[in-house]
Amino acid sequence: MPKDLEHTYDEAMERIDRQSEDDRNIARLILIWISNAKRLLSISELQEALAVEPGDTTFDSDNILDVDIMLSVCAGLVTVDQTDHIVRLVHYTAQQYLDSVQASRFPQAQVDITTTCLAYLSFEMF
Repeated sequence: MPKDLEHTYDEAMERIDRQSEDDRNIARLILIWISNAKRLLSISELQEALAVEPGDTTFDSDNILDVDIMLSVCAGLVTVDQTDHIVRLVHYTAQQYLDSVQASRFPQAQVDITTTCLAYLSFEMF
């Protein structure tokens, strides 16, 4: 990856780091889910994943985040395709960048995803 492009992504991550703790955590989770997903996620799938909190026994739709908030906290790294409502990184190089910094920036990514999935599967509706 060209150094100037890497620098651009570093700056975006620094903008995320300067946000409030809540916004920073939301952005971190969004980037973790998108960059680790085995397939593209729809906005509703990502919203549901973000709404699940460990220890919940039921799904709380009040935890669904507004799409505009989700996009704004990600400092331009994430976009939603208006045709098919798929959430994606802005460019394939963003995926390369996130892959390269995952161990340092998101060391608990797999644990976070696993914990969320287990909480979701533990809901009473299942």
